[in-house]
Amino acid sequence: MLAHHTTTKPEKVHPPITRRLAEEYMYARENAPMNVKFKYMYRDASNYKQHGVAVFSNPDHLALDEIEKHIRACLQDGERFIARQLHIEERFFETLRDDDHPWHEFNGLDTTVQALFDPDHWNRKGYIRGINEFLANLETAHRAGWDETQVRPDLAAMQERQKQALKVALKSGKDILKGSGDD
Repeated sequence: MLAHHTTTKPEKVHPPITRRLAEEYMYARENAPMNVKFKYMYRDASNYKQHGVAVFSNPDHLALDEIEKHIRACLQDGERFIARQLHIEERFFETLRDDDHPWHEFNGLDTTVQALFDPDHWNRKGYIRGINEFLANLETAHRAGWDETQVRPDLAAMQERQKQALKVALKSGKDILKGSGDD
């Protein structure tokens, strides 16, 4: 009778992690460019959403919670802003409706290794800004006041028509709070 031999696969031997290898790993991890992803959206009156992002460099390694605290302090009600005032890509839908508005909503921050992405600012200024410059732009817009007319031209024209119609209704003595009666 033949003896039954089983062959076992030799175990893979991993080299020991040396102190130098661990230090190199930690150095690479700590010095990796960690960009900041600013997440936002446009939500129309019917609750349809268009999401957007901008990715900024963070050369000073600011902590996300500090960045978010700074952002929320500058936003209307801690969450809303006019994208054009920040030179951020507007996320409106192509087709306007009478109940559309100019406000975008802040949805949070992430760290990322994604490439920098700031197309509206690039188109206007020719470079992509870092998170410090974005925060400075945010402070400037906040101090100046959020301007609902700082939107794409067709939305601004629609807002102006609505404003004029409201003025006419008020001058005629119409009760604008009563509703149209079409119910």
